[in-house]
Amino acid sequence: MKKNKTSQTEIIISGAGVVGMTLAFSLAEHGIKTTIIDSLDIEASLGDEFDGRSYAISYAPYVMLKTLGLWDKIGHSAQPINEIHVTDGDCPAFLHFDEQELGDGPLGQMVEVRHIRAGLYGAIENHKNINLIMPNKIIKTENLDGSVTVTLEGGEEINSNLLIAAEGRGSHLRQHYEINIREWEYKQTGIVTTVEHELPHQGIAHEKFYPSGPFAILPLQDNRSSIVWCEPPERAKTIMSLNEAGFNAELKKKFGDFLGDVKSLGLRWSYPLSMQLADNYTADRFCLIGDAVHGIHPIAGQGFNLGLRDISALTEVLVDAKRIGADLGSELVLERYVHWRRTDNNILALGMDGLTRLFSNDNPIVTFGRRLGIAAVEEMPAMKQFFMKHARGTVGKLPKLLKGEAL
Repeated sequence: MKKNKTSQTEIIISGAGVVGMTLAFSLAEHGIKTTIIDSLDIEASLGDEFDGRSYAISYAPYVMLKTLGLWDKIGHSAQPINEIHVTDGDCPAFLHFDEQELGDGPLGQMVEVRHIRAGLYGAIENHKNINLIMPNKIIKTENLDGSVTVTLEGGEEINSNLLIAAEGRGSHLRQHYEINIREWEYKQTGIVTTVEHELPHQGIAHEKFYPSGPFAILPLQDNRSSIVWCEPPERAKTIMSLNEAGFNAELKKKFGDFLGDVKSLGLRWSYPLSMQLADNYTADRFCLIGDAVHGIHPIAGQGFNLGLRDISALTEVLVDAKRIGADLGSELVLERYVHWRRTDNNILALGMDGLTRLFSNDNPIVTFGRRLGIAAVEEMPAMKQFFMKHARGTVGKLPKLLKGEAL
């Protein structure tokens, strides 16, 4: 039997979601030959019905995307977040974050995932340093002579220095390399839809916390907002099964009338909510990135931002290694990536977990303490600036791309 010819590349990325495509482009722009593989035909996933979510891209990742030249491709319909209002149920006290308190631009940018996917695909499909293979998937890996070879379902073999899994929470390569995860369920389901309202939102995002789960109103262009509505699974299932009139009636109860009449624009999605953290980031010539290594609650919209921060660090590590002629898949190179990202990811993930547990609680003593805390922080400008800087991703030792610097 004739053996298939093995092709060569420097990096293999499994997973062509928003994290995988962004990483591929970032590496390719810095001269690293990259092959990206996905079991899904990306072109078939660019329709409005595929993913109705919107991402809040915080300031430092936004700077990174601009530095890479990607923002013009994905951010043409972005809506700046100028203010954030945080409330505990129907309590009149609220926490207010305003971009003017920092004075260097919006708190974040809201972008619909469908626009991100389409823009990224347009950026990578004909890139000279990117080989895109889809639909296909990796069925075997083998490490020999300082490299890793993968075998695809179609029989093709590809040899590279490093294999990266950007496959999301259910990463099959993470399982293949026997990397365990710590996971716990929140007993909440996130309902996602886009709504239209009568009055302009003025670029203000609202996060309302209820014992059943948070309810987020995130501004989009043209008097529209993205809704992330968390409820216990059975109640979420009931809400999802309602007809349009019934769904809109329930939506109005939760949304309120501060933006006038509101209605869903039709499509809706639901996702079970959980938290997961991988015990290890790497194995021999292999590493995890994005949701494959950390999946968090969408309570503050930080999931994609963590992935972009992973990308900025891993890109810098690999570009630096290539520049000095080092082995891109060596343990020493990968350890630098792990050291840079593990602490930041764990602190933010566990912080979001703590917030979720704190606010998804109707104990009267806990409720009183929460509301007292919200009122107190509102009167502490230095504390508010501390929270805003962390949410914007501008704290700590930042990779160059997050600071707008070329590599």
